[in-house]
Amino acid sequence: YTIRQAATLSHVSGGTVRNWLYGSTTSEMEPVFGGKEKTGELARVSFLELSELIIAAQWRKKRIKLGRIRAAHGYARGEWGVQYPFAHLDLTTVGGHILRRFEETHPDAGPSFLVMTAPDQYVLPGLVQDEIDRFDYNPNDKCADRWYPEGKDVPIVVDPHFGGGRPTVKGRGVTVDIIQRRFSIAKESI
Repeated sequence: YTIRQAATLSHVSGGTVRNWLYGSTTSEMEPVFGGKEKTGELARVSFLELSELIIAAQWRKKRIKLGRIRAAHGYARGEWGVQYPFAHLDLTTVGGHILRRFEETHPDAGPSFLVMTAPDQYVLPGLVQDEIDRFDYNPNDKCADRWYPEGKDVPIVVDPHFGGGRPTVKGRGVTVDIIQRRFSIAKESI
């Protein structure tokens, strides 16, 4: 994905995508996801990076500080030994336990990554869990494989294997932007 495509899909600005992936030289901000080198003229965003942007954006809506998201990402990366912990199935299964341990070892007065549902029982907040539920995961590596931006009951899917990773109609391979363009052309001819 280009920075612009990733920004549109994750509902954050292009500057946010750049800063979260590459850091910022003007504000000396470190990247959120461990740092990535720009290759060539055009910066590219992988599907797994896009997935992490989408999840991190949900925590930002909960007003979690960016520095805490960066630290939690690094902590989860170390605990699971995976490069993309926010795009990993373990975030749904053991993420609450890992993030609870993170919060215990890295106390902060700000909002929590988790919600307590019962004494000593923590889960991911609804906003984050709802977004995670929109992903399908590869059974072999447990990484995000496809994403349903409007929910799994709507047949629009973002799958890096179809339509160049753009939103497509599930099972058809036709991109949503092609349908939109054809609809616009048909509408103009009426």
